[in-house]
Amino acid sequence: MTEKTNWLRKQLTIIFASGLFYFAMSVPFIDFLRLSETTEVRPYCVLPFLLSLVYGFPGALGTAIGNIFSDMYYGGMDYKIYILGFSFQLIYGYGGAMLWKYLRRRDQNLFRMDTVKKLSQYLILVLGDSLLISVMVWWTLNRFYNLPFYGIGFVSTFLNHIIYFVLLGIPFLIGYSAHIQKKELRRQNRLHTYIFSINEKFILFLVLLASITGVIIGFFAFVFFRAYDIYDSTLLWGYVFLISGSAIYICLWPGLLLLHFVEKYVASPLERMARIGNNFGLKENIQDEVSDIKSVVGRYCDYPSETGALARSFNTFADKIDEYVVRLTNVSKDRERVSTQLKIARDIQQGVLPAHVDFPEIDLYADMKPALEVAGDFYDYFKIDEHRFGFVIADVSGKGIPSSLFMMASKIIIKKNLLSNMSPGQALTLSNRELCRNNRAEMFVTVFCGILDFDTGLLKYASAGHDHPILASAGGEFRMMQNKTGFVLGAMEEISYRDDELVLEKGDTFFIYTDGIPEATDSTKEQFGFDRTIDVLNRNRDRSVSEMCEALLASIDEFKGEADRFDDITVMAFRRK
Repeated sequence: MTEKTNWLRKQLTIIFASGLFYFAMSVPFIDFLRLSETTEVRPYCVLPFLLSLVYGFPGALGTAIGNIFSDMYYGGMDYKIYILGFSFQLIYGYGGAMLWKYLRRRDQNLFRMDTVKKLSQYLILVLGDSLLISVMVWWTLNRFYNLPFYGIGFVSTFLNHIIYFVLLGIPFLIGYSAHIQKKELRRQNRLHTYIFSINEKFILFLVLLASITGVIIGFFAFVFFRAYDIYDSTLLWGYVFLISGSAIYICLWPGLLLLHFVEKYVASPLERMARIGNNFGLKENIQDEVSDIKSVVGRYCDYPSETGALARSFNTFADKIDEYVVRLTNVSKDRERVSTQLKIARDIQQGVLPAHVDFPEIDLYADMKPALEVAGDFYDYFKIDEHRFGFVIADVSGKGIPSSLFMMASKIIIKKNLLSNMSPGQALTLSNRELCRNNRAEMFVTVFCGILDFDTGLLKYASAGHDHPILASAGGEFRMMQNKTGFVLGAMEEISYRDDELVLEKGDTFFIYTDGIPEATDSTKEQFGFDRTIDVLNRNRDRSVSEMCEALLASIDEFKGEADRFDDITVMAFRRK
């Protein structure tokens, strides 16, 4: 019930406001701008049509009611005139609006006047509507007051409607169209978007030019009639008004020819080409986008004007996109092929890492997380004999394919030497010589390797530029070892490495790693560091070696957050049982 009440209140408000506005507009012209005893300048004659377009039937009804009060104010009329005038307002105002809506039935915005066709239809509609109201009014005056049907009054009424349908109607339609577009753009949060078309600007210019022409011709007509003093003042202004109004309407038709040229060779091509940018990217297939561009601009490429130059530039743009897509497709195929090869290389690299082995003498865990598809880090462990266990952890300089290749060579050489009954220091010394001989890429690798005697717990080890291990005694906390370390492998051939040793008691834990752990960074470039590493190890020292290492890796992932991993991470730990 409330919705119906609100709707009815709104309709009554429109009727009242339209009637009041019509009456208020008519009074000054009735009093001060009479062309004769029965006619006056009537710019408000366009209101029934325009308010009907905006508000529908309530707008037409309001202006018809306003016309009754206007006729009463005019005075001296039969009540039948009021009724007929009311009917005439509805017929030409609401009827004309309905005809315009029918002509614009396929347009989303019926107020938009942006083509020669729409302007031509409007001028013809204006001509017919003005003729209709003039016939109805002067048939009534002829019937009730015996005024001549054809004469200066009929022509004045006819031209009055034409003039103001042009001077007020066209700018109103274009302006209200802009108002509707702005509301829609605000709803879509698009504030800086094109509203007036080139054609609409030219149409407004034509209206202005016709108005100026009409005023100039009217001025000379006034001077002519005044010079010969042929007519009295009222009749003089009536003829000046007729001549000026005729000039305004007639001048628009030659302007349509110019507008047709502008629309065909300038406005329409530019608007269609402007839509290319707005609509680009809506299709899933880029080839369809290119085809659409070519289909739009193809018809304008032969124009010998700036429009043709712009169309040709769009055509070149489409060709370049086509070429770029072909190149991009080829690059994508190459990248896909490289990606596939890298995945194979990663699988091969992961395959050379030792599979997990359970040793009865130690609790062992090792893992590697590459920063890229393939890594420069590596680890290895193996039995040298029944009582000895060998292990290696290393970090090759750089990343990617070169590092992974150098890593493979280093791993094979170091393992071979450790399995040849060499001590860790001797194995690194010989491995360094072998790596230096053909190291044309001048790469290097940091290495920590050792041999653990299961029976005695004696650990012999050697370091080539690698980070210090972290050691925890049974039941104690982890601490950083301060072992001596030699130079990196692969840089200088004549370098010897020495052995160090320590005894691991049962329950002691030995932890080695690559620098990807302490140097892991978060989004602010802060590093994880050694203190956090030792702290996490200490908080998890009572857990199994695998759980302890996994807790450390999880802490690193949580610390770095969304930041990219910039270096490989490798861990190895074992605890003597």
